[in-house]
Amino acid sequence: MPQLIIEITENTRLTCSQDELLDEANAALLATGQFGEPDIKSRCVTLTTYRQGTENRDRAFVHATVWILDGREQAVRKQIAQAVCGVLTDAVRPGAGQSVQVSVNVQEMERAVFTKQIIGE
Repeated sequence: MPQLIIEITENTRLTCSQDELLDEANAALLATGQFGEPDIKSRCVTLTTYRQGTENRDRAFVHATVWILDGREQAVRKQIAQAVCGVLTDAVRPGAGQSVQVSVNVQEMERAVFTKQIIGE
């Protein structure tokens, strides 16, 4: 654990590749001290169909969901969200006249029902 899912609208301009973004986000999660290195899993999903508001304007967004096992205090969950948000914010390069919203939510999975199998190695 954790599972990091970054959703990026296709019109979002980044200062790095999505691969580099994932590397930075994984490093930030590791730096929180909450997770083992091989347990961090992440992916980017580029959104080609999306809406933001009701006006036809050049808007973009990046939203990350971090799934973690339950039991961590709210302050720790907030630290995790801020670490990921910092990486995402640093990676966004808005275009002229473009507004980009960056958000992160930390969700908890029930430890009692979570199942994981490691195959190989």
